[in-house]
Amino acid sequence: MAKIKKISYSDILQIKKLISVVCSDNVMSYRRLFFLSVPITYIQNFIYDVRLRLLPETYVVSDNFKNLKGVITVKAQYGNPYKWQIKRLFFAKNAYEEGKQLIEYIIAKLGARAVDTFYVSVDDNQQELIDLFVKGCGFRFCSTESLWAVSNINFLSDNVQELQFKLFKNSDNQKAADLFNDSLITHYKYSLSKEKNEFNENLIQGFYSETNFKYILENPDSKNLKALIEIKTLDNKNYFLDTIIPPQYIDLLPQILSFAVKKISKRNKNFKLYIKNRKYLQAGEYIEDFFRNNRFELLQNNAILVRDFFKCIKEENNSFNQAIVFSGFEI
Repeated sequence: MAKIKKISYSDILQIKKLISVVCSDNVMSYRRLFFLSVPITYIQNFIYDVRLRLLPETYVVSDNFKNLKGVITVKAQYGNPYKWQIKRLFFAKNAYEEGKQLIEYIIAKLGARAVDTFYVSVDDNQQELIDLFVKGCGFRFCSTESLWAVSNINFLSDNVQELQFKLFKNSDNQKAADLFNDSLITHYKYSLSKEKNEFNENLIQGFYSETNFKYILENPDSKNLKALIEIKTLDNKNYFLDTIIPPQYIDLLPQILSFAVKKISKRNKNFKLYIKNRKYLQAGEYIEDFFRNNRFELLQNNAILVRDFFKCIKEENNSFNQAIVFSGFEI
């Protein structure tokens, strides 16, 4: 019978072996989460209120011979402690059953603490992993989101009309939530809508190496938002841009991207830019067409899987022949 427990320092050697098949960048990314989650585990042992659990939690599963078979890292959505994301997941070869037990353990444990929504972002090429979540663990396919590389940054930095963006403040969180929720395609609102606190600036950013900036574009008449953009970087070289634009303002997209490029250029002249597109937003198709027409490079297309209800689904289990590794990005 599989044994599941919170991660400890004694597990590190087996974890290194388990994830050695991953490229070095992903290994380092996972190790950062691992080293952060271990010390905080001991603090959280004394905290039973789920609302105070802001940092990632990592669990491992082992077989009867104490061989580590899988590792999972989960994290609460900042501003909404009742919505959790599976951030990292590693399985050994032929560890389907242990992996399933690990996922179900997390759902049961957090569900007992009133968590009502679980989601995961999985590369849509990993069909076996999608089947594990959907057929084995009761998740359902919700939508997709994609990551694009900007091949010609000079195109975005050309002279275009300047837009009057303002730096985001936490007092703008309700407007940001309204913008996002109003931009959602109707049948995704139940699962993917956000609360205003989910847009607040993270008060514990110092624990992470990530740097981010958010800006808003207001309608001068109504004071409602025309757009929200967020710029993130881990290394001041690779920048990730996330933007929310309603379809009625989609013509502003070149100007919005140009604004972001100019802001980044002030920090580093030689950078790489990646942009996320959310298919579940009303402007998603327009944005994808813009990316394709301007020869942006599609790097990754992820399936968004959601479990926002508790229902046991029994399926015949098939053993995997290969190890499973994935690293998803936040929606």
